[in-house]
Order: sequence, then structure tokens, then C-alpha cells
Amino acid sequence: MDLDQLDLNPRITAAVKKGKLKSVKEVLRYSAPDLQRLTSLPTHDVQLLLSAASLHLRGSRVLTALQLFQQRESFPEQHQRLSLGCPVLDQFLGGGLPLEGIIDLAGRSSAGKTQLALQLCLTVQFPRQYGGLEAGAVYICTEDVFPSKRLWQLIEQQQQLRTDVPAEVVQKIKFSNHIFIEHAADVVSICFCSQMAQ
Repeated sequence: MDLDQLDLNPRITAAVKKGKLKSVKEVLRYSAPDLQRLTSLPTHDVQLLLSAASLHLRGSRVLTALQLFQQRESFPEQHQRLSLGCPVLDQFLGGGLPLEGIIDLAGRSSAGKTQLALQLCLTVQFPRQYGGLEAGAVYICTEDVFPSKRLWQLIEQQQQLRTDVPAEVVQKIKFSNHIFIEHAADVVSICFCSQMAQ
């Protein structure tokens, strides 16, 4: 999608093009700090850019609760949950995580919350018949550093971890291309991320 379609100050659009970003989707592949480095735009302008890009891709269609419920009813039962990639946990949760609502993972330090979140970023990319959604993931990191080393270890181990999925299916998925990471270490950044998601 063309950057000129965004409702932005021409100065911002020019800085984005000077940063060699060619499309709206490409803009959304970068975090706010990365966009600042690429475009030399101030924080406020980067936030305007990200808001305009996400609004453009999302569109202005608003769904009522009834419409969301009716869409849910059109999917077969097995497509209404996301597998955790672990048959024991999936069985415990009645088939995986429900797709509607907000799931809050809570627990003590080192309980496995980050591990589970990283695994879900991978599981969501699998075909539906293997418990995935054939989709990508957005990971909003609120810690000091995103655990990229651990994510790469999980990606490398997917064939051993997901023995229920044929090796050729696992090999076709480009896991790292479909996880979008946003670093939000303070309340202002977290609020901005939630506004973009709405």
C-alpha cells in the first residue's frame, strides 16, 4: 500500500521515503525506536506515523458485539481455540486458549510466562489443522530486553517440540518473519501500543 495514501504531514512522508521504507506494511514491521533511527523523525511524529499506518491497514469498519458473536458461530468448534503446542496443556484447557477475550498470564518470576508467550507466537503460525491460526503475532515487550536468544532457540527446536506436525510443514513456516516486536518499557508506551491495537 502506498505511503502517500496516509493522512500525514508531507514532511513525515518524505522522511519515511528517505529512510527507504516503501509501503505501509513495511513501516509496521519496525518498532518506534527503529523508525526513529531510520527516518530521523522525533518521537511524536513516529507515533503519528504508526497510528496512521495501523489505522490505514485496519480500516474504519467497526463491529458490534452481536456481529463478533455471529462470526464466532460461523467457525467450526476446532477453530475456536489456539493450541499451546503441548497436548497436556491443551487437554487441561479444553483444547487450547479461547480466541475471544483477553488472556492474562500471571505468576511468580520464573514460572514460565515468557516461555509460554514465546511459544504462542510460534504456535499461532501453524496451519489450523495443527492448532494454529496461520497468522502472525505481536509481542509487546515490557522488560528491559526482548528474549530474542530464547525465541531463536524455540524456533530451532520446533521440529522436536511439535512432533505432531509433519517436518515439511514446520520447515515451510518462516517463524521469525511473522512476529512483530514492540518495546514498551513505560506506561506512556504501553498506552500508545494499546491505542494502536484498538
